[in-house]
Amino acid sequence: MKINKLKIGVLATVLLFCLLVQSIHASEMPKNITIAISPCTDVVVIYEKFHPLIAYLQEKTGYNIELAFPESYEEFEKVIHNKDIDFAFQDPDVYLKFAHRYNKDSLLMALSPKGEIVQSGVVIVRKDSNIYKIEDLVGRSVIFGPKLSSTRWINAKLLFAEKGINIDKDLSEYSNGGCCVDVAFNVHLKATDAGVVCEHFLSEHEKKQQELGVETQQIRVIARTESVPTRVFSARLDVSATLVSRVNQALLSLDNTNPAHAKILSRAEVGGFRKVNHEDYKKGCIPTDTAQTR
Repeated sequence: MKINKLKIGVLATVLLFCLLVQSIHASEMPKNITIAISPCTDVVVIYEKFHPLIAYLQEKTGYNIELAFPESYEEFEKVIHNKDIDFAFQDPDVYLKFAHRYNKDSLLMALSPKGEIVQSGVVIVRKDSNIYKIEDLVGRSVIFGPKLSSTRWINAKLLFAEKGINIDKDLSEYSNGGCCVDVAFNVHLKATDAGVVCEHFLSEHEKKQQELGVETQQIRVIARTESVPTRVFSARLDVSATLVSRVNQALLSLDNTNPAHAKILSRAEVGGFRKVNHEDYKKGCIPTDTAQTR
């Protein structure tokens, strides 16, 4: 009888220990996770674009997901430092600035809508204008993209500089706009002489633009920025490996040949996700096709 009692006591102790470990592990896993989305700063547009993807991630991972919209490097640094976000979906320049705060072993690259691994911006004007090249914009107005955009702000400024245009001195005025649809609409309405939008915007959103009254055949592309790698999805350095694995696996499982998945990806203007290395996002580096795929 003493032996049986001893066995029961040992089993009870082991069971209690297992339950305690599970309880501690569960307490470490957050009920809510937050993903920072950039560079677009229009909250309504972002929710419209990413709602299907967020709903998919919530279903696949079991977590409630919230979105954050940092509008500057200072805001990005603050939300990372304060652990207000768990993941970030951002352009290369933002990632590189805060790479030391991310888990470099779990990076995902978001392919372009056409499945490409690079992106660029284009400068657009109305066809009925007398603007045919960048140099014609001297004394004119331009709407660039958000200040966290690699293609529509950082590389766009470089493009103007290469053409000999100092945007602070040679333009009549310039501003940083929000999403591409707002910039294109302002160009169409002649509220500005030129605007910088994503390269894929004019072809991918022709139907929506027509609904807004924007006639794409009245828009002319006069220049293209230098290409950079597409956006990177990264996890904060101290986010648990289990959480990172669940979220990343859900994203990697999205398949454009699956009609339901294709709708989710199309709405988010993404062609899919693939594993990528930190080296592929180094300044001035165009990623190779050697990174692992799904």
